[in-house]
Amino acid sequence: MDYKEMVETYQNRSRGTLTDGITTALSHLDEVSVSLGLMEDSGLLSDLMGTLSLGLPFAVIAITEQGKVVLGRKTQKAALQDGSYRALKTGAGLAAGAAAMAAGLGALPAVPIAVGVRLALDKYRGNLLTAYRVKQRGERLKALIAARESRLNPPLAVGVSPD
Repeated sequence: MDYKEMVETYQNRSRGTLTDGITTALSHLDEVSVSLGLMEDSGLLSDLMGTLSLGLPFAVIAITEQGKVVLGRKTQKAALQDGSYRALKTGAGLAAGAAAMAAGLGALPAVPIAVGVRLALDKYRGNLLTAYRVKQRGERLKALIAARESRLNPPLAVGVSPD
């Protein structure tokens, strides 16, 4: 992967992170609106908002990943891997936000906690991938050095005179 491809990949992932962060925050919309007194905690509207807000991030992930496949920007396999990882991050963020609300912190702190968990997972994955790439580059350099050494110092055949 060359520099240009890495930059394009990073920019695409940054857009996905922003979209996922927004939809994760929107998934806590109903709890925030109840906490602020904008919506009552009973009735059809709150039930509908609760159901929609929980599924919204996963629907957005599925639609955006499949859209990239249809447009030819990704293969089906890459979209499945990226979509699975994005869904995992979203689930972890939603769980952290729900845990914050269950701990009594309220709905307002749940949003930054949920988004923070997603960002922490992105940072962790990025560090793992960077370490893997550095290891691959090191192995490639060792192989190139060994190949150069074998060209510069060819092994001498036993029993053959240099004349």
